[in-house]
Amino acid sequence: MTSRRDPEGRRRAMLEVAAQEMIDNGWEALTHRRVAELAQVPLGATTYYFDSLDDLRTSALEIVVAQADEEIRQVAQAVHACAGSPEGLAALFMDYLSDRARLQAENLLYYAGVQQPELRPYAQRWIRGTTEILSAYATPEAAQATALYLDGVILYTLLHDRPVDERALRMAIAALMGTSLPEDQ
Repeated sequence: MTSRRDPEGRRRAMLEVAAQEMIDNGWEALTHRRVAELAQVPLGATTYYFDSLDDLRTSALEIVVAQADEEIRQVAQAVHACAGSPEGLAALFMDYLSDRARLQAENLLYYAGVQQPELRPYAQRWIRGTTEILSAYATPEAAQATALYLDGVILYTLLHDRPVDERALRMAIAALMGTSLPEDQ
């Protein structure tokens, strides 16, 4: 249980469990009661720290956004390490797709942006970040097309409980980025 003497720690604990609850069970599953239960705080604490359920949701989304921003930084390092090659990108993305919790967090941001237009910038960060990273290895248009495709692959993976075939992913990335694979040369 979070100490009453640490109000910022209590608030942070509520935000962390709220973010995880939304990732695990969806945007609409979040309730003040569930957050109080998971954070082991009195029910009144949730309404003391957050004016409304929307305030709690939006504040919790900021944690998910911060995690996504950190992941984008890590992706950038990995992409630069493989020099943006289709093979390296496909391998990197296959690893990304194997983390269902990460994909669900990304999907939560999409859903939030669809439900509340003022939250769309949260959902659009992944596309912008990925496009920016890939622009070092392709034209801006090709980088954006690749980022959009990869975004769709995330949804495909969530809906089918399995990622796309890595060879198909490599071929699509190479085609979209306007590069060739070593086996094509």
